[in-house]
Amino acid sequence: MTINMCRFIFILILMNIAQTNANEFNRTPEAWSMEGGPLIVANSKAWKPFSYIDDSGEPQGLLVDIWKEYARVNNIKIIFLLTDWNESVQLVRSGKADVHAGLLWSDTRESFFDYLDGVVEIETQLFFSADYLGTDVAQFLQSGELGVVMGGYEESYIREKYPNVKLISYTNNEVMLNSAFSGELNAFVADFQVANFYLYTSSEPSSFSPVKHLYSAQIRPAVKEGAHRLRIELETGMSNISKVDLQRIQRKWLHVETVYPKYLFQFVFSLLLGFSLLYILQLRKTVSSRTAELRQLNLELQHLASIDSLTGIYNRRYFIRSLKDACRTMNEEASLTLLLFDIDKFKTINDNFGHVVGDYIIKQIAQVVAEEIPSDAVFARIGGEEFCIYLHNLTVKQANTLSKKVQACVSAAQFEKDQVCHHVSVSLGSVYCTTAMVDHQYLINQADHLMYIAKSLGRDGYQFKTL
Repeated sequence: MTINMCRFIFILILMNIAQTNANEFNRTPEAWSMEGGPLIVANSKAWKPFSYIDDSGEPQGLLVDIWKEYARVNNIKIIFLLTDWNESVQLVRSGKADVHAGLLWSDTRESFFDYLDGVVEIETQLFFSADYLGTDVAQFLQSGELGVVMGGYEESYIREKYPNVKLISYTNNEVMLNSAFSGELNAFVADFQVANFYLYTSSEPSSFSPVKHLYSAQIRPAVKEGAHRLRIELETGMSNISKVDLQRIQRKWLHVETVYPKYLFQFVFSLLLGFSLLYILQLRKTVSSRTAELRQLNLELQHLASIDSLTGIYNRRYFIRSLKDACRTMNEEASLTLLLFDIDKFKTINDNFGHVVGDYIIKQIAQVVAEEIPSDAVFARIGGEEFCIYLHNLTVKQANTLSKKVQACVSAAQFEKDQVCHHVSVSLGSVYCTTAMVDHQYLINQADHLMYIAKSLGRDGYQFKTL
């Protein structure tokens, strides 16, 4: 009887040990993280500027900085697991990581992830090499070869929307972009900010250009499906990050210049000039008496080629050429002031009132600003709702005053169309420079950066900087 009782107790002990080990082996990331250990965060090792490993082997990027801030404000330790994109997804699915730092929502991922709120918006575009510019995009998307990141949302999106495209999959963005830079790939799909980051840290930033916007979406952290307590804990922790710190992190990583091919405007101008000269020569052969008239016509054509047809002010091509010449001939005794601004929330105006009203407001703003600036200022519309001004030989005080005046005059104006009064504002960036032989593109980049700071601070304002 005693021996049987001992055997029974021994068996119970063995069963309890086995059950304890099984529970330890099968514990979820949620349970593991809530024991007080470090939070394991997974993402891509080559998704600049959102997540990547730098040359010294350290994790960097916008998402990395957000999770570092999460760790700071919540007083916890974080371990980053940065790897190829598809593997980063599998780390969270398998429970080897607690949370994915950020990715896009999809029907497929919804089956194995629970998502948190979005932390930043991205837009994804189709990029063509310089050799492919002019190719019919719609036709290309029926039969062309296209690079994508394996396991990324871009891959599933293209497979669904354009099933006839031949996809070339890469393990991460860096491998794909390196293939593009080497000439092996002429078209790829990538997040706009990611592509621009790689392009503008390469030796040939104009080698690829965006040709089609595909979609916009929020990057959202995600945990393994069913980890509800962990998701709630993370959402609470995220709410402890201040909006100011979140905006600071976003500004740090997302102010990357849009890529435009440098030769595009030169090509268009050369084409127009070639047709104009051919036309003039033909007229001279047939009617010699009209030589003077044709010369006048040529001058008018050149003038029209420099003017924006909607507003009557200079266009982008003329402005860039003029600014480049001004920077090249500038000496240290002179100064140059550059103002860049665009209309706040202009897309809302177009969506709610139509493009006729939108065009009317653009035209009226050009007229209002033209009345406030000196006669020797060069004023141009350089984009849809974007304007630029430069002028010489102001003092720092005069330049700052003019910047404030231009921004304020738009906010104070009222634009009435079809018995509806529209109040609009602009965000403006302004730089003041006394450096000889300064690069014109550098000035534009600085002013553009200041303009986006003004937008991030609530719009309807200006930022001024002395270089």
